Amino acid sequence: MPLLGQQQPLDVHPLFDGDAVHEIRLTFSEPGWYEQLRANFEGRADPVYMEAGFDWGDIHYDRIGIRFKGNSSYRSYPGQKKSFKIKLNEFVKGQKIQGIDSFALNNAFKDPSFVREKVYYELAAAIGLPAPRVNYAAVSINGEFWGLYFLVEGVDGAFIESRFGKKEKGNLYKGDPQGTLQFRGNTAAPYKTLYERENNEDNDDWSDLVTLIDTLNNRDLGSLGEILDIEAALKFLALDILTVNLDSYVGSGHNYYLYRRESDRRFITFPWDPNEAWGNFNLGMQIDQLRRLPLQFAPGPPNPPPGAPPPPPQQQNPRPLSQKLWADPELAAVYRARIREMLEGPAHPDTLIARMLLLRDLVRPWVERDTKKMFPTAQFESSFTEDFLPRPPGPGSPPMPVMPIPGLEPFIRQRAAFLGPLVEN
Repeated sequence: MPLLGQQQPLDVHPLFDGDAVHEIRLTFSEPGWYEQLRANFEGRADPVYMEAGFDWGDIHYDRIGIRFKGNSSYRSYPGQKKSFKIKLNEFVKGQKIQGIDSFALNNAFKDPSFVREKVYYELAAAIGLPAPRVNYAAVSINGEFWGLYFLVEGVDGAFIESRFGKKEKGNLYKGDPQGTLQFRGNTAAPYKTLYERENNEDNDDWSDLVTLIDTLNNRDLGSLGEILDIEAALKFLALDILTVNLDSYVGSGHNYYLYRRESDRRFITFPWDPNEAWGNFNLGMQIDQLRRLPLQFAPGPPNPPPGAPPPPPQQQNPRPLSQKLWADPELAAVYRARIREMLEGPAHPDTLIARMLLLRDLVRPWVERDTKKMFPTAQFESSFTEDFLPRPPGPGSPPMPVMPIPGLEPFIRQRAAFLGPLVEN
């Protein structure tokens, strides 16, 4: 079964050509490799890669780079199965797999179904957003099966050229750790602690990002349209609201990219790290509230301490991208139309559910083998139809997440039933 869609024709790649569970074998020569990976990662703004051997099919590399990755998926995952970032060419220049030299192995944090990340990215591609390709990897380390992972294409120079054209080398920013796009002045310094520059590190000129944020907050829509792909931004927002993906720009204010295309000098927004889509990150809301998340949702303003004055307007409106676009009646109508088109097309409940069931059947044997996974196999089986409600762990059981996790099928169907009347013509 093919992907739900694709942003533009891409070269067929063996890692992502059809649904598959690729067997990847990693080999460390150091006995204390796990502790060294931890030391290379924790507390470091720029984590250090460690050498490892790499095998996949007929491809063998003696020296690739590997490190841990993630925030909550690292700190809050019980046990050893952390996520990894792989750079094939970190120590040996030119090492690639058909043009790709970096990818992530993500540990399905908080997703007992093992489908959220892959299907979300397929939806993003289906509506024309740049999106990493995703498959699965059964990872072994020094001969021990380490678990089932999502295999996620890296967002790097190869990704940029494949989506935007050969020789595209514009600036790429990541909205982490808190990229809310609020205006914080006309100098770069305040933004360097809230966003990450992902390429062109030798050029420390952040003026294009500062100009974008200034224009978004302080100028009219006409000026904004000259430096931002507004159509893509509306799709970007529509996707996260439809899927209730709140560990994102619309919710927690991060987990997305901004790329400034050289072809038209405009920024385009696209998502990242959607493992908690379909109501799996709740911002303090109950599952029924998430199913009925408003079309124009924005997090509430922070509560001031007793006796303190109310927060200033900038803090009361912490998501200027969504709020500015939604405030314009014509753009708000386009935004609703994009949600309607998804519900009638690739995000129709029957289509989504069939796709998820197919993937669950594919990965089931590997999930059953995975002794390091976050949830027991019984939870994998019930995650499609039943809500997971946290409870205290029993004797010897690993700690479970404190947030409820919606059962996928009822959540998808009830979300569509709620949104349908709101986005009708």
